[in-house]
Amino acid sequence: MFAFCVLSAATADRFPPCATVGGASIDMLPDNVLLEIFHFYRDQDELFFRIDDTWRWKALTQVCRQWRYVILGSPRRLDLQVVCTSMTPTSRLLDIWPPFPIIVSVPSWFPEVDEDGAENLIAALECRDRTSVIQMYNIRGPVLENLISVLHEPLPVLTHFSLESADESVPALPETFLGGSAPHLESFRLKGIPFPSFPKFIRSSTHIVALHLLDIPLLRSYYVSPEVMARCLTALPNLECLSIGFRPPRSYLLLLLPPDFPRAVLPALRFLSFSGSSQFFEDFVDRIDTPCLTELNIAFFPQSIFDIPLLRNFIHHTEGFRSFDEAAIEFSDRSVKIVFGSPLIIEGPPRFELEIGFKGLDWQLSSMTQIFGQQLPLLSLVEQLKICQSPSGLDWEDDPYIASWRWLELFRLCVAAQSLHVSEELVSPVAKALQDLMGQRDTEVLPVLRALFLEGLQPSGPVHEAMESFTTTRQLSNQPVVIQRWEREPRP
Repeated sequence: MFAFCVLSAATADRFPPCATVGGASIDMLPDNVLLEIFHFYRDQDELFFRIDDTWRWKALTQVCRQWRYVILGSPRRLDLQVVCTSMTPTSRLLDIWPPFPIIVSVPSWFPEVDEDGAENLIAALECRDRTSVIQMYNIRGPVLENLISVLHEPLPVLTHFSLESADESVPALPETFLGGSAPHLESFRLKGIPFPSFPKFIRSSTHIVALHLLDIPLLRSYYVSPEVMARCLTALPNLECLSIGFRPPRSYLLLLLPPDFPRAVLPALRFLSFSGSSQFFEDFVDRIDTPCLTELNIAFFPQSIFDIPLLRNFIHHTEGFRSFDEAAIEFSDRSVKIVFGSPLIIEGPPRFELEIGFKGLDWQLSSMTQIFGQQLPLLSLVEQLKICQSPSGLDWEDDPYIASWRWLELFRLCVAAQSLHVSEELVSPVAKALQDLMGQRDTEVLPVLRALFLEGLQPSGPVHEAMESFTTTRQLSNQPVVIQRWEREPRP
């Protein structure tokens, strides 16, 4: 284990190449050992950086001549790259350093790109044989028009591309974008950028592992049908992560669907995320097979009636998605989300998440009951259920009183639930609903419940009285329930 300290350039200038620091000569280690130390430091340093940055190798080259020689002599082993941003004097910088691969970056916290910034980016992008990563956020329409003029030829070493804009006047990417292909591209991400010729482009970028198309404008001139989307994805045999998200429309489009075609098989896909209309998603999943899928995240636009039989078939035919023994429902001011499986595991057992963009607790409860009562009977197999309120809260002004029967409708679906956890903000309405159970109705709601965990439970008060009434009724029905205080972990 090495104890490794990086000297700043100012500190290093006070010591000649063979001087001693702390009693040890900085050139006492052979080059091969220094190289291993630098490689270890690079791995640790990269843990704190994103793809739009690089590890701090330039600072090490200023410590002494030997360190500079070792680092610059092993560019591949140490993965030396140069970051060029809109604030980088690109022309001068590229004359200083050797021709290492270039990361062209505009981080999200940067100010808007002005004319000088656009020139810096263009100067970097003109180094076509060196540009390996492009990641730019908050790009305005006029700036993107200037960049497109440079991005009409291939970038032969490009591996990661990400472009994002919130400007509704942003131009669409042309058919000549990146010369029509990117043969070494591994990840591709667009947000708010129309790309109508995307299907043609993606067929020639067959090494993509992660594909994210987000905030897609729902305009006829940019529309890509579910059938075309599914067919073009078959050209990506290594695709593991897929995200498709649409911009909420001002009015829904009436789109004619193409005739049926053979289903597309995505053999490596593990992660699928979708945001948009249930109609598009139904048509899309009806055209794909995902034998290795382990995580599915869906966010539907709000609608009064959800008709999603094809989603049910898709889940039924996906290994591991047929049953979940735990689920968590989270209510917020803008949506309701349910997660089946553990929400904390990044890679592991299957996980299914569904979010509906409804405001108001009444609509949110109604949508959950409709979907999981009529369309996806997944709640009927859940043994551990948690219901929570997000930190953003709920719009109680729109729902001054939530009728108990809405909660009871939802709980009636949970026929296998043995434990129920309720966050502090929702304890009162849930306790009121359970108190209102009477007679035969009691055995229809949460029939096998054994433990009820309430956050912030007090030894007296309305909630305590409601729970006494509920437990007494269950005791008389020979279905005892234990009430406990839920001590949740602090929220991040």
